Amino acid sequence: MRVLAAAILGLGGVVAPAAGTLPAPTELTVAGSGETALLAWRQPPGERARAFRVYESGVEITRNTTTSAQLTNLGFARTRTYTVTAVDGAGRESSHSAPISRQLGVSGVPPMCSPAPPSGLAASSVTASAVTLTWTGNGDPGTTTVTGAPTGPVSTDGSGVRVGGLSPATTYTFWVTHFPSCFDPVPQPATVTVTTAPGRLGTPAPPAGVTVTGGTDTTLGLAWQPPAGGAAGYAVYDSGHRVATTAGTSTVVRGLYHAAGYTFQVAALDARGNESPAVAVRGTTAACQARPPRPAALTATALSASSVRLSWEYDAAASDYTILDGTGAAVGTSAGTTTVLSGLASATAYSLRVAATLARGCGRSVASAAVNVTTPPGPAGRPTRPAELRMVSGDPMTGTVTLEWIQPPGGEPAVSYRVYRGAEVLATTGTTRVALTLPQATTQVLTVAAVDGRGLESAQSAPLTIRVPYLPPP
Repeated sequence: MRVLAAAILGLGGVVAPAAGTLPAPTELTVAGSGETALLAWRQPPGERARAFRVYESGVEITRNTTTSAQLTNLGFARTRTYTVTAVDGAGRESSHSAPISRQLGVSGVPPMCSPAPPSGLAASSVTASAVTLTWTGNGDPGTTTVTGAPTGPVSTDGSGVRVGGLSPATTYTFWVTHFPSCFDPVPQPATVTVTTAPGRLGTPAPPAGVTVTGGTDTTLGLAWQPPAGGAAGYAVYDSGHRVATTAGTSTVVRGLYHAAGYTFQVAALDARGNESPAVAVRGTTAACQARPPRPAALTATALSASSVRLSWEYDAAASDYTILDGTGAAVGTSAGTTTVLSGLASATAYSLRVAATLARGCGRSVASAAVNVTTPPGPAGRPTRPAELRMVSGDPMTGTVTLEWIQPPGGEPAVSYRVYRGAEVLATTGTTRVALTLPQATTQVLTVAAVDGRGLESAQSAPLTIRVPYLPPP
């Protein structure tokens, strides 16, 4: 019996691809409303991806270490096209996923749904008692229901299921219908006809009480009760792909991604390998990573005797970044992965690092490796740091905002001011007031620095986060 059980448990195992051949992400979906949306995807079984890169129309816009990314600042209604790649531990990138295009950025209106039914419906791993059905989603999150099984409908939020409890040498027609969450169009099913393999009639009863027993950022534990009459083993499926087998009544599914939801199916197997109907259970991995990445590829370039430009890369989601000096003290913050640090001393060597403030309240990453930079010689004096930066007006018709600030007394006289967005100078003005025309319905993080007659800058003001006003469509 032990040899027979081992043979059963070896069926349908996942074979990892060779190193450097990560498959492209699949099953892209877009959900959300207004100017924010969630792009999500699935990474096929195999070698685990270290990170993912999201592209809009071929231009990289963000990175993450899990299978979703928050899209912000979408502005007014326009059609956007996204692809995603997977990156392995050596930094090698997969090919791009199939693109997904959606109209996004209509205030209060969900992304446009696609009326098309699931495509590419196919049957595989057909046995005398079970079949795997897979399909390509239309990009709209929601629930897909498979009907036609003798034991009733099977529902999933993925793009594949394992249907068990079938009779041998029998023809079945399955209907796959997607019910999107963005609104309720008339569903259009796809169909496939399958004939099971010959074999002996009879399958075990399904396991009972399937539950998620806990997990980490990369694992989920599952447990269940044996069916009446017992079972020789159990198989666990994720979107129709077998990810675990066991002779016991529990298992741990590994190699998952943090802050991600998974729907697993657990089926009982008899001594001949026949499968019961599968029982579904959903679990979510821990939001915070046990070992989040740290910022990498930090570079520093001296722009003047008072300022340095910094840039870096970060694979995970971050709400902002803190720039640290050689003592570990914070000397600046940034909303993105480029910034200008100003108000520095002339002819001075600096050792700088960057730490990320992680999304979802997951704390701060380990700081990056240090980068050394020396400012060129120049006068010692600097203007005082501008204060009380604020938005005093905004035009919802044009997206023009007016900013004001004050220049505290002391220091070198300021002859002009530079308004920054990260490392980008948006405007230079000779007064403590400026009007900027910015993309409507977007969030902007701005600072201002005072400039003296020699072109040397003060430290930048405290950052100001504003929402550019807009007139919603009727």
